[in-house]
Amino acid sequence: MRRKAEQLLISAPLEKSLTAENEIARLLHELEVYELELQVQNEELEASFKTLQIERSKFSALFDSAPVGYFILDRNGVVQAINQSAAKSIGTDASKILHQNFAVFVSPDCWLLYYAFLKSMTEIGQRRECEIKLKVSENKTIFAHLNGVAALQPVSKDTLYYTTLMDVTEAKFVQQRLLETSERLDLTLRASYTGTWMAKLGAPGSIFLDDNSKDILGISPDDPRQSIDSLTKRLVKEDRPKLGQLLKNFSSGCEVDLELRLLPVDATYKVITVKGTVVESVDGSRYFAGILNDITERKRHFTLEEDRKKQQQRLIQRATIEVQEKERERISGILHDSVCQMLYGIRFNLAHIKRQLSLNNKLDSVDSLLEDAIGQLRTLSAELNPSILKDFGLVAGIRDMIQRLGKSGFTVEASIDPRIDAISNDVQLDIFRIIQELLNNSIKYSGTDQATVSVNMENNVVTISVRDRGKGFAASIEEELKRGSGLRALKNRVAMLGGTMVICGEGGTSFSIRFIASDIAQ
Repeated sequence: MRRKAEQLLISAPLEKSLTAENEIARLLHELEVYELELQVQNEELEASFKTLQIERSKFSALFDSAPVGYFILDRNGVVQAINQSAAKSIGTDASKILHQNFAVFVSPDCWLLYYAFLKSMTEIGQRRECEIKLKVSENKTIFAHLNGVAALQPVSKDTLYYTTLMDVTEAKFVQQRLLETSERLDLTLRASYTGTWMAKLGAPGSIFLDDNSKDILGISPDDPRQSIDSLTKRLVKEDRPKLGQLLKNFSSGCEVDLELRLLPVDATYKVITVKGTVVESVDGSRYFAGILNDITERKRHFTLEEDRKKQQQRLIQRATIEVQEKERERISGILHDSVCQMLYGIRFNLAHIKRQLSLNNKLDSVDSLLEDAIGQLRTLSAELNPSILKDFGLVAGIRDMIQRLGKSGFTVEASIDPRIDAISNDVQLDIFRIIQELLNNSIKYSGTDQATVSVNMENNVVTISVRDRGKGFAASIEEELKRGSGLRALKNRVAMLGGTMVICGEGGTSFSIRFIASDIAQ
């Protein structure tokens, strides 16, 4: 502008000098304006430069001190920039990493994975990630998670890869330990026929079953139906209410411990236990979680063991009773063959003395006493060893016992099923002893002289009923069972037969005994 003004001053005619001067003044004014504008622009540039420096220092501090590792790679994988966190993860100074190819820090078995990661970042803005191993030292390797994106530089137009590096070694080891623990748990659950289940509170229709639980329940692993309803349908009808009760208690916080039976497969019932407790998750939701265990085999062994113990107990009781019966038979033989014969001899001798000495009626009282003693001994011998029972059966044995009791003034009304004689001799003897003990108790304690006896058999089920209209028990039935040795022996004999006994002490005393004859028939 100055040169232009000077040229105008030289070339302008004299007559136009005034005009030229005015033009120069205008140009000088414009120059002054331009100068002021340049000064303002310079001040703005200085302020922008200072702001840029401040922002750059902030970015540099953030880049270097960030807890996450950052580095920038070119297309060939050469490190253009790296922060302290990334350098620390690699295990060396940042200065030793700059302008080095990052591949030298990658474990050789991960090179293909690393170069595939670089190759995948060709498209601008597309984020890529991979997990590789880095050689920190000769004896140490870490697991690193790389996350990168390609960006185009505005000035150089070069493509650079902005990448983050996270050391996931500890997480990797934790993951490995969890995996090993999970595998061990799975093997343990499979070996113990145990599965896991989970049901959310507030959504009782849904339930999670693992593969072990599905296998136990007979559900296909690919079956998407996982609901309480599908589990309920697998149970026997009698056990379904138990699971329904569980649903009602979802909000109560109680623990679950159920024993359930599944519908039979090949006529075999499967028994499972469902256990669990309420668990509260980190988000505040609550759910039931627990185990599902197949105890069919354990239950079968337990049942067999219980049956074995019961059978052993029966054998012991049977042996005890046989010893008692043999002792009774021995005592009965002594009474009948020895004592009774001696009394018969005494009676004969008294009769001979009576005739020789002409004593007439002077020894009648002694003869009467001997007759009573002989009768009582014969009755006692018959009770100890009922020969009629052995020779003619249970019906005849009971009727003979009732007849003998009738002679003593105790009346018994009896209804005996003749089919009872078809069962084994041992069981007939047990029934005879039961009725004998109950009638003797009525005679001793009831305060009445009447009783009724009923023995029936239907479909091999024997029912014995003995009832009197006496005064009943003075104490509770439980106390009488504990205190009375006869009642305890009666209870043991019924248990040996595998039966049940019901006692009622109102309006007299009644005993009702039931057992299956075929279970203990010899």
